[in-house]
Amino acid sequence: MKKMLLCCGCLAVLTASCAKDKPEVPTPPKTIELRYNAAAEEDGFRIQFAAVTSDSRCPTGTQCSWAGNAEIVLELTGDGNQAAILNTNSQFQQTYRYSDHNITLKELKPHPEANQTIDVNSYVAVLTIEK
Repeated sequence: MKKMLLCCGCLAVLTASCAKDKPEVPTPPKTIELRYNAAAEEDGFRIQFAAVTSDSRCPTGTQCSWAGNAEIVLELTGDGNQAAILNTNSQFQQTYRYSDHNITLKELKPHPEANQTIDVNSYVAVLTIEK
């Protein structure tokens, strides 16, 4: 009986130590599309697409000397209130760290077209959120 209890105890210790050795599987990034002035709840915090401060991206159907850039503002609340300024051009900040998450602007839709203006309400920010 004592041997059996000893074996069960050893098995429990081995099982517990094996469970601790398992590497944490990273959570894959989550992609969300956020319309202008809309908000989303993500992992305990709120993201609101608050503004498009500039959009100088090269319109489709034209030739430009550079790709241009669009800049947006996200309002983040939950772990303190913060404003994140993100850009479409990789020469500028595209990722913002908030509440143990990386929030990255992947795309801003629609892309400008020659001789057309974009209504601010038609903008959609494509974001990835990664813990």
